[in-house]
Amino acid sequence: MSYPWNNENRLDTLKVSGENDILIFETKLERAEVHIHEGDIAKVICSVKGATTVTDNNESHHIVVGEGNIQRDVYHYLKPNGPSPFLRLGITKHRGEGTWSSLPHLFELNPELGFEEVFFYILKGGPRKGIQVGRGVWCNGSSVDGVWQISDHSWSTIPMGYHPVVGEPGVHVSYIWAYLAKKKEWEKI
Repeated sequence: MSYPWNNENRLDTLKVSGENDILIFETKLERAEVHIHEGDIAKVICSVKGATTVTDNNESHHIVVGEGNIQRDVYHYLKPNGPSPFLRLGITKHRGEGTWSSLPHLFELNPELGFEEVFFYILKGGPRKGIQVGRGVWCNGSSVDGVWQISDHSWSTIPMGYHPVVGEPGVHVSYIWAYLAKKKEWEKI
């Protein structure tokens, strides 16, 4: 059974699918297969022009972002100057339960046409539900100012702009994210 969407799939170039704890992210040039184990990324298999690279979780680039109720751990697997020219991928893990992710990266506060990002949520505890905020533009340039419910093992298209996410009380939020860095200015690290 494939994983459901919380909102409409508004991706143009980036295609995503998944089932049985394996997620596929692909464009015409790139493909990443993400293997999930116990709520974390076990490994990412990246294929570009016939070359395959495997990155496991001890090879990711870890940073801590935010403070207090918005602090989280971010692990980058497909990063700039890596095996994939445009596809960027990682996992964000909130610290605590019912906590928020903070403001987006500076470039995302000036929404532009063509930015594509998707989240795959891994929620633990309580009802395994949360809320995603989206304020900005979809990749086709249409605007969004909305909030939608999210659930465990599900997808959301994420607009360029303001997009914090929170778990209901007692729910720990992690999400695997992927986006296309079509411009150098769109790199997050």
